[in-house]
Amino acid sequence: MQMKEYEKYTLSDFLEDDSFVRWAINAEPDANVFWKEVINTYPEKEEIMTQAVEIITAYRSQDSFANEMGRQQLWNRIQADVKREEEPVAMRGKSIPLYMKVAAATTLLVSASAAYWFLADHRESVHTAYNEVTKVVLPDHSVVTLNGNSTLYYNDNWTDGTLREVWLEGEAFFNVKHINKDTLNIREGERFLVHGRDVEIEVLGTSFNVRDQADKTDVTLITGKVKVVLASPSEDTMTNVIMLPGDYAEFANQNLIAKKKLEKPQQSAAWINQDFVFTDALLKEIVRTLVQYHGYTVDVKDNKLLNLKIEGEINVSSIPELLATVSATLELNVEQKSEKHIVLSKK
Repeated sequence: MQMKEYEKYTLSDFLEDDSFVRWAINAEPDANVFWKEVINTYPEKEEIMTQAVEIITAYRSQDSFANEMGRQQLWNRIQADVKREEEPVAMRGKSIPLYMKVAAATTLLVSASAAYWFLADHRESVHTAYNEVTKVVLPDHSVVTLNGNSTLYYNDNWTDGTLREVWLEGEAFFNVKHINKDTLNIREGERFLVHGRDVEIEVLGTSFNVRDQADKTDVTLITGKVKVVLASPSEDTMTNVIMLPGDYAEFANQNLIAKKKLEKPQQSAAWINQDFVFTDALLKEIVRTLVQYHGYTVDVKDNKLLNLKIEGEINVSSIPELLATVSATLELNVEQKSEKHIVLSKK
């Protein structure tokens, strides 16, 4: 689309623009350059674009970084307000798109915590390549270690007394600076929130591992205490899961699906030292690690093989060792098609 077209864009136009929506959901460097150019060319559109980003951030159904608790509460308010509003005369008898209903109630909007980041200069993002492990020092001196193929977003201008928030895609180990004195009375400026796909993790000065994946999020607490907030997708209710040292929990579709106590919770962060540690692992868990964090393509000749389990503990320091263990223990052929393409089949 030519730049001149944006001169006539309304709020509805931005909400219908696929490229704008993709950028609002997951801002990429190239897209950032383009949309900032739009703002520079048409500065009068910045307010409308900011409003559109707020709506997309707050209401998109498959969001990675929205505050689900706030989103649900606000959505209930929007729905109630829309029901009270009469349809515009020109639209009666027609199907009104969801974005139009939301736009009609924008006076109720509160600032989504991530919304302005897409249009401000203070938004930071760190993305790691496959096999890369990177340490990120946050503005409060908390340290986040990112696993391969993972992304961390945060605001770089934290100030005393403001909420500390980060957004995670992938896997990371958090060592959060302890600033609260009373764990029973956490002030707003003492809170530290980690937003994942299905969960919001409130940290009370602690270290823990988070693995945020497409189908689930798991959290392992090493030290301290965290509260995981789950917002019901259909009701204005929240469920809190309190985790203590050694706890491991899995979440999917905003529900707790598993929780247990680990004997060696620190092993969840073995990847920091490029080690591979699994306990009673299914083959599909090992395959997922190779694909998601190390960039492998893994073809499995029979999907039933993915449910094979290796009893006990695997603790190796390289992928060749890991593949050799899988081959010997599960009696599988591991065929190396290329450097990062393997085929698994039954011997």
